[in-house]
Amino acid sequence: MLLGLVMGGPAHAGPAHAAPPDEAESEDTGLHLLREAAAASRARGYSGTQYVTTWGRFGAVSSVLEVRNVPGEGLAVRAQPSGLVQLVDPASPAGGMSAPSEVMLAVMARNYRVVTAGEGRACGRRARLVDVVRADGTVAARYWLDAAGGPVLRRELLDGQGKVVHAGAFVDLTLGPVRRASASVPDPGGFDLGELPGLRARGWRFPEVLPGRLELFAAHDTSPGYLYLGYSDGLSVMSVFVQSGVLDEEHLRGWHAQRRNGHTIWIRDSAEQEMIWASGGHVYTVFADAPADMVDAAVAILPHEPVPNLWARLGRGASRLLSWVNPFG
Repeated sequence: MLLGLVMGGPAHAGPAHAAPPDEAESEDTGLHLLREAAAASRARGYSGTQYVTTWGRFGAVSSVLEVRNVPGEGLAVRAQPSGLVQLVDPASPAGGMSAPSEVMLAVMARNYRVVTAGEGRACGRRARLVDVVRADGTVAARYWLDAAGGPVLRRELLDGQGKVVHAGAFVDLTLGPVRRASASVPDPGGFDLGELPGLRARGWRFPEVLPGRLELFAAHDTSPGYLYLGYSDGLSVMSVFVQSGVLDEEHLRGWHAQRRNGHTIWIRDSAEQEMIWASGGHVYTVFADAPADMVDAAVAILPHEPVPNLWARLGRGASRLLSWVNPFG
C-alpha cells in the first residue's frame, strides 16, 4: 500500500504587519502567557458560544459553535444549526483554539516567535494580547487571552499580507470556579507517532513535513486500507484521511468540483478547509483550519491523477468522515 507522497517546502509570503523593532529577535515574551492560559482553561470549567469565520475561495463562511468544557471529561462542541455534537480533548492539537496543547506550543515555538502585544478586550472581558510572528516579521496569528484566567477568548490567523483569513471568538462565556493548583488538570497532549514503524512496514509512505512548516504529530491506521495523518505548524491543524477505494460523486452534495492540473478536487463551503479527491485507488479527505494558500500548497504535493471513469462507491461515505473530525477547538 504505497502512497509515495513527495515532501515539499514552505511557501513564502511578502512582509506585512511587522513586529515592533524593539522586540529581541530570539525573545518569546508571550509564550509563557499562552502556556499559562492553556493550563488554566484545561483546569477550569466553562461554557459559551464561539463564532468562527474563514475567508477563502468562496468568500466568508461562518459557523456557530456551542462549547462546554468539563475538566477531566473533555470539551463538548455542538455545531449550529446541524446540532452535531463532538467530544474533543482540549489538550490535543484538535482542541487548539481555547487551550493550545504543549504539542501545539512546542511546534509553534520552533516555527514562530511569540511576543506580547499589549492589552485589549474580547467578549466584553479584559484580555492580554499575544502576537505569533513569522521569521520575516509579519504577524501570523493574534491571541486574546482572558486576563481572569479563562480560555483563549479570540484567535485570528493572518496571511503574509496581513489579511485575516480565519477568526474564532467567544461571543458569550461563563466561567466555572478556579480550581486549586493541586487539582489542576495535566496536559496529556503529545506526539502520537508510535505507530510509524508499523505503518511503514505495512507499506504506507507519507511526508513528515508539509509546505507551511506543517509537522506530522499523529499517524495511525484504524482498519485495513485506512490511514489518518495529523499535521500542525503550531497554529493550524490539517487532518488527512486516506482510504482504499474510489469516490462516490453522487453523494457529494454541497461540494464544488475544481479541475487542477488535469485532476478533480471537490471543495465544500465551510468555516474549515474541506477537500476530497480520488487517486490511485485511494480517496483523500482533508480538513484544516489553516489559511487557504497553506492548504493548497500542502494538498498540491499529495498524490493526484485524473480518474475520469472511476466514480463509484466510497465505503464509509464522505458524510461519515465529516462527522469524525473537528480540526479546531
